[in-house]
Amino acid sequence: MKTNNKKELFETMPVPRAIAAMAIPTIISQLINLIYNMVDTFFIGRTGNSYMVAAVTVAFTLFMMTIAFSNLFGIGGGSQVARMIGSGRDEDAKKVSAFSFYCTIAIAVAYSLLIGLFMTPILKLLGASESTMGYAKQYVWLVVVIGSLPTILSMMGAHMLRNVG
Repeated sequence: MKTNNKKELFETMPVPRAIAAMAIPTIISQLINLIYNMVDTFFIGRTGNSYMVAAVTVAFTLFMMTIAFSNLFGIGGGSQVARMIGSGRDEDAKKVSAFSFYCTIAIAVAYSLLIGLFMTPILKLLGASESTMGYAKQYVWLVVVIGSLPTILSMMGAHMLRNVG
């Protein structure tokens, strides 16, 4: 988006149209996430093993937490950065951006460690049975414990860029 288009978006464009212009990238990213999860479940379902599908369903809550963490620092931090840039406080905006980035890393690592250390009781709390526990542990280990940092960081960065422009 060019600078004059950004100015038009925030100053002269009707509010419903401006909201639509800002919401479309968010909707697309959420649809991509939804498609990822549908494809994941589809291919696991093709194995014919209902316990594997149940394990992914149980583990989905833990994966959704990664999205919540990325939203916390990406949308919240991005909104604060945009306001600071708008008010001419570029140095403060850089500090908030760095804070969001480093907090995202800290939260992702802490979340991965927490899930890795307490995986069995957390999965039991979420409803994993003895039949699904092994599959759920494999999925959570790869997708949540190992994948949290890159997932949370990339989604946070996408939210930050979208909010700031």
